[in-house]
Amino acid sequence: MNNKYYQPSGYNSSFDFKGNNFSDYIEHTRKKIVLARLDLHTDYPEKIIDANSPFMWLPKENSPGKKRAVLLVHGLYNSPFALRDLGHIFYQQNFLVYSVLLPGHGTVPADLLQCHRQSWQQTLDFAVNALKDSIDELYLCGMSTGALLCLDYSLRHPNINIKGIITLAPALKIKNMAAPLSPLIAKISPWLEKNNEDNYSKYRSFATQPIVEVYRLGKDVLKKMGSKKQLKTKLFMAFSNSDQIISPKTCLQFFTHFTTQDSRCFIHHSALSTHADQRIHYLNDVFPENPPGVLRHNGLPISPENVYYGLSGNCLDPKKNELLYNPEFDELAKAIVEFL
Repeated sequence: MNNKYYQPSGYNSSFDFKGNNFSDYIEHTRKKIVLARLDLHTDYPEKIIDANSPFMWLPKENSPGKKRAVLLVHGLYNSPFALRDLGHIFYQQNFLVYSVLLPGHGTVPADLLQCHRQSWQQTLDFAVNALKDSIDELYLCGMSTGALLCLDYSLRHPNINIKGIITLAPALKIKNMAAPLSPLIAKISPWLEKNNEDNYSKYRSFATQPIVEVYRLGKDVLKKMGSKKQLKTKLFMAFSNSDQIISPKTCLQFFTHFTTQDSRCFIHHSALSTHADQRIHYLNDVFPENPPGVLRHNGLPISPENVYYGLSGNCLDPKKNELLYNPEFDELAKAIVEFL
């Protein structure tokens, strides 16, 4: 292992962009990635930089009607690359597609040691402010911690008109029973795991402090919702009942108690059935072949055609029986399009 991965780079532990232009933000962030990454000596440095950088996809032609945009927010230890497949789905619907890089991510894992949720919140505040006046409708779409941040944004800014929120495996509650002890654990050990950093699109070493931040943010969101009857914005939620990181039970409870009638929920579950709540639908989570495995957390937003994680990709993950992509991605994407 390269010990430099476990020392902060000095470039990426806070949100430090001072402008208000999204293109300038992208360039600013790419420069930080170039300065901090330790693996750009490979044969594909641009691929690594692109995978970790925020991006902006503008439709080639202006379509008639309203100008719609979506802001993509990735999850903990991950990068914007994780939501590119969904970004293409929105792009095909003629959306303007924007993606952020959360501070602490995309450089070296140790940049998360000194990172706090306020920096993540500042990132969303900047992005929405940069976009909202130039479009007619804005959707927020997040995965895991990113989904939690999208919900948090809507609660912190009730007067900002968000057309809809798409949440994939929202980290409302961490499944590990030790999560409430994470503040104490972080003081004792700054690292939950140290692994070889051999995945160019996400961290494989896990700092403890960001878990504290996610745990506290999840508690804060649930507390705020406890005083409300429901979200004012329609919500799309999807998760796997086999998710090993976030609590599927809490996700379902949140959906059934706090969402509008035009909200939708899709649960990947081994026991396909119907639900009394007609807004809730089921998809498979266990797949016997090509290859056999279970859809848990990270594979949820990934297409089988993904160049790295998909059927023809070359990413090797040591977790046995966990699929790196979602075999029912097309069904999930179709449901999201119908929700828009």
